[in-house]
Amino acid sequence: MRLTNVALVVIALVIIFAGVILLQVHSNSTTLILVKDVSSINQIVEVNPNTIAFAGSYNSGNRSYGVAGLVFIQNHSYVFFNVSNYFMNGSIYTLGYNGTTYLLGGARYVQLGNSSVLAPTAILLEGNRVYNISGEIPNFYVPGQIFAVSWENGYWLLGGSSLVVEQSSKFQVPFLLKLTTNITDITNRLPSFFYTPLSVGSGIFTISSYGNSSFVGGTHLFNYTIAIYNGTSFVSSEDDLGAVITSVNTPLGWLFGGFNYSLTDTQITTTLLGLYNESGIHFIKLKYEVGVVNSVGYGDGKYLVSLRVPVVNNFTGISSEEGIILSGNSPYSLTQAYSRLNTTVNSILDVGSIIVGGGYIFSGSGEQGAIIVIK
Repeated sequence: MRLTNVALVVIALVIIFAGVILLQVHSNSTTLILVKDVSSINQIVEVNPNTIAFAGSYNSGNRSYGVAGLVFIQNHSYVFFNVSNYFMNGSIYTLGYNGTTYLLGGARYVQLGNSSVLAPTAILLEGNRVYNISGEIPNFYVPGQIFAVSWENGYWLLGGSSLVVEQSSKFQVPFLLKLTTNITDITNRLPSFFYTPLSVGSGIFTISSYGNSSFVGGTHLFNYTIAIYNGTSFVSSEDDLGAVITSVNTPLGWLFGGFNYSLTDTQITTTLLGLYNESGIHFIKLKYEVGVVNSVGYGDGKYLVSLRVPVVNNFTGISSEEGIILSGNSPYSLTQAYSRLNTTVNSILDVGSIIVGGGYIFSGSGEQGAIIVIK
């Protein structure tokens, strides 16, 4: 009996020790890279398995400007592109990469009459050469901002939102531009529910491309707007209650996310996740019902979803946000891969066997741009 008890104790100690080791391995599998002089990383794209390009902003007091650069995953170092001067008093919201050239999209403040307004800004970066193509954007879209860009088989698409004034009332309208050797305005080819009737809250917030098609998504008033562009026209479209702000192509169709409006509480939004394919829209219910789907990703058979959910401390009553990353082999069976309070993950990628997220953490000193690496 004594030998048996001793053996059980030894086994228990081994199990505890192994558990501690496994816990240590698990905790060490996540690395947080804080990017100095960056307040928020808005989007990341893969350059190669060790390199991620990022776009975002820096804010300090009354000073702000857009930032972009490269993060090297293995040694956690980073460098900046020399483009901030083009986004002074503004931000870079989106970037795309086609293997040789980066397209950065955002906005900057410019003087318009006696007022300072946001102007949509687009920069092409090829090696050390920088091309400012903002002047080709129609003046009709000033004030305005570029929120989404994507490369598709020989051309770029740029989408955003602009402000228009009619009879002293202010409205927002979406815009969609096509860039080859010059910029062509293709907004009028969008399905009419993208922009009529005039309303607030209208814009294009996500564009993703694959094969010969591009997913264009956004909002119009209280509805999400979705359309598929084939290079010349829009071949299918959908709209309904909610907002679409992120998308990616997968073998099951276009995975998209955003938020919906609560029918019982106007103070909260509910998470929205779905697939769009030839058979229509298929919504996916998440464990986290309240919040926003900030970003979706796909790679190497892995589906990724990043969420921003509200959290209230039961003892202090103080509310905060929690950043959550879900991962799985199917969008219908996602499990939690990461969570952290006072964190927002704006963009997510699968790079090989590594999950990479870009966003920011919040502390008493403000927001700090961050790259999350999960091995």
